Formats: sequence, C-alpha cells, structure tokens
Amino acid sequence: MKQYTLVEGAIEASRLAFGCMNLSRLHDAAEREALIGSALDIGINLFDHADIYGAGACETLFGDVLAKNPGWRERMFIQSKCGIRFAGDTYDDGPPGRYDFSYEHLVNSVDGILQRLRVDHLDLLLLHRPDLLMETDEVARAFDDLSAAGKVRFFGVSNFDGAQIELLSKAVGRRLVVNQVQLSLMHAQLIAQGAR
Repeated sequence: MKQYTLVEGAIEASRLAFGCMNLSRLHDAAEREALIGSALDIGINLFDHADIYGAGACETLFGDVLAKNPGWRERMFIQSKCGIRFAGDTYDDGPPGRYDFSYEHLVNSVDGILQRLRVDHLDLLLLHRPDLLMETDEVARAFDDLSAAGKVRFFGVSNFDGAQIELLSKAVGRRLVVNQVQLSLMHAQLIAQGAR
C-alpha cells in the first residue's frame, strides 16, 4: 500500500483509509476484529472516525478491538472528527441540530473520543464540516490546549472551502494538515466553488 506524508517526518498515512462510519452495523465482534486486522495486514493504517458515527458506538467498538490487540495502535494513524451536535445530546442544553466549535465542546468531544477509542491521543482531529458562526479564537484555544496536553498531534478540517481554511489557519496559528472533502457526482459543490 502506498503511503503519503501528511507532515514531514511525522505522519505517514496510507493512500486508502478504512472508514469506520458503519462499524456499528457489524454485529459480530470477530468480524470487526478480522476486518481491522486485514486492513493493517495489507498496509492500510489510516482509520477514519467521527464522534457522531453510530452516536459514538463505532469508536467504542473500535476501542474494543484495540483492547484485544494492544500492539495494533502503534501501527495505526487514527483520525476523528467532531463539532456536529444533535438534539438529545446528554450534556446539551442548546438548540438541536447545529455545529458547535466552542472551546468546551471541542475539548469534551476529544475526551469522549479518546475514552471510546481507548487511546491516549489522536493523530489527527478534524472539525466536522464548516460552522459559519464559529468563534476562531475558541477553536484556537481548544487546539492549543489539546496539543499541549498531548491529546491531539495535528489538526485539520472537513469540507471547508479555501476562504474558511485561510480564516481558521490565521486564527489558530498552525498548519491545518488535511481538508477531508465529500466528493462525488452528487456532491461536487467544492469544485463548483473553485476549491483550492
């Protein structure tokens, strides 16, 4: 499997990712373990999560596999995403169905992700889709604290356009290493907008 460098001397990730969005649909623990192990065996080391995948269940199930195979973590590049909130979140007192890039939500989300995955750090944290009302200083403070605590190595975004990336990059004062985009014939907005 070909690898590519996200950050010089720091991250080598496989060109193909193992998307964990539907991991909770596999009801057999042995099947989940076999799939993840097979991905590693063929050189796929990039595992993509989000705290909303299966309402956190996908990360929990992945963490169960890691608990049974503790040596696998050092062979993996694990990324997760956060920032989308749904109605009924257990600690939610705001309006339903919104983005939340507040300091508190980002830090709490990462703590939950790490607990569910049973790991001590993420290799990459992405903001899950752009929030046009984000307070960039809140994001910057969260990134700084998560980095200083050793909980997240690098940061990126998901489905941001060029202007949004530029605005956020200036505020956080660090390189955003990834913009993970949804791209298909049905989802070509970024091309239509002239993504850079």
